[in-house]
Amino acid sequence: MDIVIDHSRVPKKEWKWDENEAGYEGVNTFDGFLKWFTYKHGLGGNTITVKQSYEDFIRDGPLKESMPADVMLDLYDDIMSAMN
Repeated sequence: MDIVIDHSRVPKKEWKWDENEAGYEGVNTFDGFLKWFTYKHGLGGNTITVKQSYEDFIRDGPLKESMPADVMLDLYDDIMSAMN
């Protein structure tokens, strides 16, 4: 079964978790795909990002195992609501 997501219908949102004095992790849907990131506060801030398609997320799951279950379900629902 092919998964076809209408990227324009996925709400533009951002989620963050594991926020502490060192930084945080998160994911957003601002650019038509998932952008997973880790932000480190030290030395003026350093962000590491990885891209994942919506289709790959539905098929393979999240790229970050640290993602809380409630965030994963919210993201999954947003993406599935845009499925053709």
